[in-house]
Amino acid sequence: MKRTTTTLLVLFLFATGLFAAGVDLTGVGIRATNLGGNYRAVSNDWSGMFWNPAGLVFSKGLKAGFSLEFIMPTVGYTSAKSLAGQQFSATSATEIENEPKTFLIPAFGVYYSNEKYAFGLGFYAPFGLGAKWDLLNTTAYNPSYPEFDYEDDLKVMALQPTFAYKLRDNLSVGLGVTFIMADIMIRKPNFTPNPFVYDPNLAGFQQALGAAANSPYDHIITESNMEGDGMGFGANVGLQWKPTECLSLGLSARYYNDIPLEGKLSATTYFANQPAVMAAIKPQLDAMLTGQLIDQATYQQLLAIYSGQQNPNIPEMTVKTDLPLPLNVGFGFAYTGIDKLLITGDVAMTQWSSWDVIVINDENGNKISQLTENWEDGIRMGLGLEYCLGFAKARLGFYSEPRAAVDETMNPTIPDVSRRNVVSLGLGVPVGPLNVGLMVEKYFLSDYTVDTWTLTEDGMGYENMAGTYTMDVFNILLGVDYSF
Repeated sequence: MKRTTTTLLVLFLFATGLFAAGVDLTGVGIRATNLGGNYRAVSNDWSGMFWNPAGLVFSKGLKAGFSLEFIMPTVGYTSAKSLAGQQFSATSATEIENEPKTFLIPAFGVYYSNEKYAFGLGFYAPFGLGAKWDLLNTTAYNPSYPEFDYEDDLKVMALQPTFAYKLRDNLSVGLGVTFIMADIMIRKPNFTPNPFVYDPNLAGFQQALGAAANSPYDHIITESNMEGDGMGFGANVGLQWKPTECLSLGLSARYYNDIPLEGKLSATTYFANQPAVMAAIKPQLDAMLTGQLIDQATYQQLLAIYSGQQNPNIPEMTVKTDLPLPLNVGFGFAYTGIDKLLITGDVAMTQWSSWDVIVINDENGNKISQLTENWEDGIRMGLGLEYCLGFAKARLGFYSEPRAAVDETMNPTIPDVSRRNVVSLGLGVPVGPLNVGLMVEKYFLSDYTVDTWTLTEDGMGYENMAGTYTMDVFNILLGVDYSF
């Protein structure tokens, strides 16, 4: 029983959906982001190290820049009640929102270009965010359980030396070598069906349990905690071609190797604190033990279920896994043939299907289990407009992208509810050698309902959390570019 619990904990630990499309951060550079990320065919400032390094040579001199994005997501979850007995019944019947939090995402870079070659250094966060939830009404179950039952925090940071070279006057290539640093913290509950409620061999206890067989005692809660980190590498390659004076085309790809993660996992099971229920079922358990229908170990395990005990069944263990990050490949155009107007567009594919099967090992490299997510690749498409007002440049951006998560593994820690239609609006103002920018960004998302709770293969837990998901996101980004 203990080994089964351990396997479940590790499975659930990595099933929190850390790298769904909702945490694919692309707020690098004020101009690029304000154009909706449709920047592969422009890419002629420091943020080009992220969008398309080949574009750096189509500018001249020593340049630097900084951007800071404020991301303010609000996610709502209403538990599904349509399938009796297939959820921890302490979940609320009304909508619960995540604990409000504003995420600050920085990016900066510096580079030099002489219009033949360019080299620079950029820093950005390609993936990140997190969530904190009080989803469960655990007070009646066991008041010792922490108030916030779901919490995770992810930081993936990239440092990228970059080089670009102009092959011809209208054709350039670029390459960046990316050093990745990942830091992860996850704390979440795992639900195990209460054998007194679901085990047919214990059906005789139903009368003794009475109302206690229902909310909120139909499952046992185990809280898992994990902190881990790792380092990896990647590459960012690009090509930019200007077939005419007014038209530019860009092609780029961002690749990351699997990041080896290592962390410490601990887990504590909180049993229901119900002395009256214990008193009702103990005589029957005593009789089963005396009649040798159960052994002493099983007797103690069953007796603990309503004891209110806290059982540290994993005091601390080391876990390891190789974490895949998705490949991103895109193509874009930029057109300046209309007076004072820049029109850009991009189409990009993100290979979220790489988040498919993840093997989880102990510290000796022995396989504990594997996690199957079956996420889906996504195509992002968008357009951007920039109009020169004389004293400033007005910018409007749009992109649309499907979610990567699937119903079978959906849970509230994935900020990836449905297709995202995103609009950004802002201004860029020159102030001497500075270009100062401000933009606001709004996500338009529809509500999404997952109807069915998906059992794990052994039937001892659930891969997802069925229910209705809502999401609202409003972002602000500030940026400063400087020409020396």
